[in-house]
Amino acid sequence: MKSPIKALRHFWTATVARQLVLGIALVHALLMSIFVFDLVTRQKEFLIENRHMEARGLAETLAANGASWMLASDFVGMEEVIASQSSFPNLRYAMFLSNAGKVMGYTDRSEVGRYINDPTSLRLLDSSAEELLLVDDEGLVDTAHAVKVDDHRIGWARVGLGKNDISASLSWVSTKGLLYTTFAILVGITFAWFMAKGLTGGIRHLVSCANRVQAGETNVDFNLDRADELGELGKDFNLMVERLERQRGEIANAYRTADNQKERLRLAMEAAEDGLWDWNLRDKEVYYSPRWKSMLGFLEEELADTPEEWRERVHPEDRQLAETAVGDHLLGRTETYESTYRMRHKDGHYIWVLSRGKARRDSTGKPYRMIGTHVDLTERKQLEERLFQERERAQVTLESIGDGVITTSRDGRVEYLNPVAEQLTGWSNGEARSRQLEEVFQAENEATGEPIPNPVLRCLREDRVIGLGQNTRLISRSGRHISVEDSAAPIRDRNGFVVGVVLVFHDATERRTLQRHIEHQATHDALTDLWNRRAFEEQLDALQLAAVEQDDVHTLMYLDLDQFKVVNDTVGHMAGDELLRQVTLLLQAEVRESDMLARLGGDEFGVLMRSCEPKQALRTADTLIRQLSDYRFVWEDRSFQIGVSIGLAAIDPGTAETNVLAMADLACYGAKEGGRNRAHVYTPDDQELAQRHGEMHWASRIKDALENGNLILHGQRIMPIGEGEDEPDFREILIRLVDKDGEMVPPGIFLPAAERFGLMPLVDRNIVEQAIAWLAVRPSGSHRLSVNLSATSLGNEQLLKRIEELLDKYPHVATALCLEITETAAIANLRDALSFIKRLKERGVLFALDDFGSGLSSFAYLKTLPVDFLKIDGSFVREMDKDPVDAAMVEAITRVSRTMNIRTIAEFVENGQTISLLRGIGVDYAQGYAIQRPTSLSEGEPPAERATAWSR
Repeated sequence: MKSPIKALRHFWTATVARQLVLGIALVHALLMSIFVFDLVTRQKEFLIENRHMEARGLAETLAANGASWMLASDFVGMEEVIASQSSFPNLRYAMFLSNAGKVMGYTDRSEVGRYINDPTSLRLLDSSAEELLLVDDEGLVDTAHAVKVDDHRIGWARVGLGKNDISASLSWVSTKGLLYTTFAILVGITFAWFMAKGLTGGIRHLVSCANRVQAGETNVDFNLDRADELGELGKDFNLMVERLERQRGEIANAYRTADNQKERLRLAMEAAEDGLWDWNLRDKEVYYSPRWKSMLGFLEEELADTPEEWRERVHPEDRQLAETAVGDHLLGRTETYESTYRMRHKDGHYIWVLSRGKARRDSTGKPYRMIGTHVDLTERKQLEERLFQERERAQVTLESIGDGVITTSRDGRVEYLNPVAEQLTGWSNGEARSRQLEEVFQAENEATGEPIPNPVLRCLREDRVIGLGQNTRLISRSGRHISVEDSAAPIRDRNGFVVGVVLVFHDATERRTLQRHIEHQATHDALTDLWNRRAFEEQLDALQLAAVEQDDVHTLMYLDLDQFKVVNDTVGHMAGDELLRQVTLLLQAEVRESDMLARLGGDEFGVLMRSCEPKQALRTADTLIRQLSDYRFVWEDRSFQIGVSIGLAAIDPGTAETNVLAMADLACYGAKEGGRNRAHVYTPDDQELAQRHGEMHWASRIKDALENGNLILHGQRIMPIGEGEDEPDFREILIRLVDKDGEMVPPGIFLPAAERFGLMPLVDRNIVEQAIAWLAVRPSGSHRLSVNLSATSLGNEQLLKRIEELLDKYPHVATALCLEITETAAIANLRDALSFIKRLKERGVLFALDDFGSGLSSFAYLKTLPVDFLKIDGSFVREMDKDPVDAAMVEAITRVSRTMNIRTIAEFVENGQTISLLRGIGVDYAQGYAIQRPTSLSEGEPPAERATAWSR
């Protein structure tokens, strides 16, 4: 038995394909796992520290703004200060406390006037610090800041900010990281698979060509279109085949030569033209005919008529053999004389001759004369040597190839096994010879166990090359089962008659095992071994068709675990994976054997319930909800309670053309909206689900618009109102969707669906491509377009690369392109935003920070973001001619921007008085209906007359 290490090594190195696939997949998995872990850790630290800064900043702001109201004990004033911050993201509560612990102001008015008495709050009464962190746990940051007047503390300003969005953000980053990891592994496996396929494909081609040569084909091309060793081997095989073909022709010529020699021998004997010699034993003279001499390259007069002329020219190694043969015949030991030996030619090389003769004897039996002939065998000997070398080469090839080879006679008896065939069958070549093939090569159908008919007899009967099925299994002599792939081809003689069969086969056990494993992986989830989404959707399609054909009703159950992310984020992904495995066991125990249970992704499961109406399925759903509610997941001495929200949708003849999975998903959403841990059955008249269905409809229409070019660009002018040089025509891009009736649909109708279904990166890409194409055909410096980017696009590497590709093609467009990002998106994705801005600003692209001033942290992040324009939030601009506070906010933003050398753009400018105020404050640009209403870019660029008048 192999040791685990040897077994692992054998598994790893069994095939080149496996080494490539496993090696590349392992490297991708290791590197991407390290990257995702580091990314999540850093993101968590950053978000927690950011939340602390927000809490401290908000408490400090409340303390600064509420000091005068606390000093005057003005509860209304303190309430207004708290109310002004009520829209702060993640704000749980805000309050003012007196030094005695009395609640002076609170987001919940019912708490005003009470005294604090909990231990956490009482720490404030004994503290002399100016700022105090009271609570910092997984869900809340609670901090307090002293309210002072003339360095005398008169109370505390206290706020609590939630942390739930941090967990969601980390989960999103982790999920996306895992998706990237999976994608990287799949790309690596695919790349390795193609590499392996390319390598083994060449070997299979050579084997196929070799089989064709063995089958008798002559026009076989071994060439491979590659420059590696396999390519060289293919060329060598071609040369070998060419040599074999030439030698085949030479053999045929040799046969023809032999026939001609017979005729020449007859003529020579008649005319004494072919190597005739006549030895007179009595007077020791020998007659050598002219032909005999010319064989050795001599003229007639150049040799003496003595036996020594012959003896001296016989090769020293052959001389004794030749003389012995002559002596034996003269002594009467042989009926005729015959000997083959080498003789030295005049130019020094040796030729092979066949010497034959017969002695004449007197009445006493004593020889007195011996007559014979010489036949030149040089060419024949050379041909025999070449044939021997080629036979040896073919033998070595058969013993070296990776396939098993068995040759049989015409009656199916084994004649030869190469070493691979010996190893696979368990029979040696000597033991197998002359046995029937069925005795040595026992094959059966791998699926049924039925014996497979003798391939040799079938090949002989059909007189063609045959291949056995893909399920062939060989039973070796020892009883071992080996999956094989094989073929049989007839062996023909020179006349085309079948003289035998060659059977070629190889071990396919590992490949078939791997194939079955891959087929299982393609339809099953790796973590839970349940059916995966692909197999689930295929079965769903089949059930929808069956519902129509059989007039039956089935039910789709969509399950989404509640509180799964809490487990994942609290104790890690290993615990989350174990939870999913345990939940799988619970679900399998409750569903019927006829039902199909699948993991659809993340913490989502699906069940296809055959011949089961939703009312009946609802009872099963209630059982599952109870089981999971009673279930407690324990990990490292920590116990967690989870739940499940379930959506059900009917599969009946009326849903044949609908997306039942989407309906069940919407029903599950309804269950979660209804309080979680419950089931909801989809009905067409459900208004909430109808709204979600409408969003899905818009998502489909957005995809069609992207494919068919139905997203149209409009523009609204951004007019310079300050003093300076002439500016290019500056416009903000606004999009419209053209519906099937040609009507323009405003973005507020379809963009929410695009955001919900993750289509914003595609929409943004389409808009940027159109904007760059529009700028590319305009004179350089004449126009500038500002394009809004969504929050999800800031982290989209594909969009960034696409913009860089377009700027590589149209470099002059970069300085005419301005990309707008919202303040909230930039802060939420600060790292991605900084990387995005940095790479494009290096090319000259301008950036604008949109809706600036809408958050209290605006100024804190402004110095971090290298933007060129600030678009002042329209809520400050719209009524600044009536509200001095709004005007003061605009002026403050403008002063800070000017200090940082950032130009300002005021949005929602709706009248001439506002333009005058903005010009007086020092704002650089104005945008709004007072300047120009949005118009299509294709309608030209005429500035509005009012805008021209006001800009003077």
